[in-house]
Amino acid sequence: MWYVIWTSTGSEERVARAVKDMTCQKRCFVPKRIMQIRKNGDWEYAEKNMFPGYFFVDTDDIEELSVQLRKVEGFSTVLTVDKKFYPLTGKDDVLTEELYNNNGIFDISKGIIEGDNIIVTSGPLKGQEGLIRKIDRHKRIAYLEFTMFDQKVSGKVGLEIVEKH
Repeated sequence: MWYVIWTSTGSEERVARAVKDMTCQKRCFVPKRIMQIRKNGDWEYAEKNMFPGYFFVDTDDIEELSVQLRKVEGFSTVLTVDKKFYPLTGKDDVLTEELYNNNGIFDISKGIIEGDNIIVTSGPLKGQEGLIRKIDRHKRIAYLEFTMFDQKVSGKVGLEIVEKH
């Protein structure tokens, strides 16, 4: 099952690598997103952390992983709900699998606007339009809202609108 590990912002890659090395976890990644940013008048691609301070790990023995985390330099802990380890479930798992299947990277989606509807034609948001709360066409960003641990979580990802009808 997938679990979320919390660590200090900026040390996600180092801690995730240490967890992989110590526990031989193959399914462990820092979620990233590809964004388009304007630089000197041109659009460039940039890779940014999707959830700063967090990384995901798939394990069947979360108790042992929690013990191993104490041996990693710096602060990190498994997220809990009511002091119990709580795996990602339902829709959370769908996003996690999408990220994992793409090497931890949430790529840019493309879509069109028809009237008041956004239709994603390609990318990881295809079929997930219900997660989009608003878009910023000029910055090529989709603002998402989804549930994780029975709480609403927001995030932003790349979305290029290629047509408007």
